[in-house]
Amino acid sequence: MEKLKVGIIGCGGIANGKHMPSIKELENVEMVAFCDIIPERAEQAAKKYGTADAKVYTDYRELLKD
Repeated sequence: MEKLKVGIIGCGGIANGKHMPSIKELENVEMVAFCDIIPERAEQAAKKYGTADAKVYTDYRELLKD
């Protein structure tokens, strides 16, 4: 089965407490991109929840363009 690749826009409290932990449990989904206006939050989320080659953004438009 092919995996669904998703990007997370907003890596704050709710995303860390609910969304990303839940998505990580799904076998057919990979988090491959993370965006937050605070770069450190996106970087931490990518390390904790993302694939080895996950990308980090501070502008959601760049994430969507990719």
